Amino acid sequence: MTAEIAPDDQRPAWFVQSLERGLSVLQCFDDAHPARTLTEVAGAVGVTRATARRLLLTLAELGFVRQDGRRFTLTPRVMNLGFTFLSGMDLPRLAEPHIETLARQLGETTSVAILDGFDIVYVARVPSSRMLRVVITLGTRFPAHATSSGRVLLAALPESELERYFADAPIEALTPRTLVDRDALRAEIDRVRAAGWSEVVDELDVGMRAAAVPLRNSNGTVVAALNTSLHARNYTDTDMVQTVIPAMHDTAARIRT
Repeated sequence: MTAEIAPDDQRPAWFVQSLERGLSVLQCFDDAHPARTLTEVAGAVGVTRATARRLLLTLAELGFVRQDGRRFTLTPRVMNLGFTFLSGMDLPRLAEPHIETLARQLGETTSVAILDGFDIVYVARVPSSRMLRVVITLGTRFPAHATSSGRVLLAALPESELERYFADAPIEALTPRTLVDRDALRAEIDRVRAAGWSEVVDELDVGMRAAAVPLRNSNGTVVAALNTSLHARNYTDTDMVQTVIPAMHDTAARIRT
């Protein structure tokens, strides 16, 4: 993950750049880069080595980063930031008993995700005994365009926000089957909006089939997506339409916040 700093002339006068830089350092660590050198951090964030050193040492003093030789890694303390957010949300608490029931009913992993920028973020999850190749935990992020949850959430955006997404989002292939043509993806999102559900096969990971339906609050506004992750070879299109999707819609109706 890269977290490059925007030019000063693109920021409002009240913007605190040092805070942005510190947060960008935290965000440059990910599954692909759990440990980075000073030079790697400077390159990922787009600052000088001297600036990166000051930021890393400050974060280390605050307990968010540790140094082991030339490499820096995050500490468990960064989890406090995410868990503080989750603890303030009613949705995971309301959804959990219902997605547990759905997981038992289908024998598959179920999750709840929200949209954050160009990504989805998992805020509730009940794993099944059937192992998936992709490791997903609370807080895991995936590009919205390649996931069933992401397409459900993009379909719920106002037109102006959806246009901004297509103008700015990095729509990249994660597998040979990932839909990356913007016109085709836009058409698929329109189809998802009309159908009320989304399905993705082999686009996030080969061998994975996933479906999602919207979760709405009491006013009918889409606030999250309910997702089920499946092994592609175990389900036919008929299975999805006749069994999986109806069960998910029933669960979503019970979760209304």
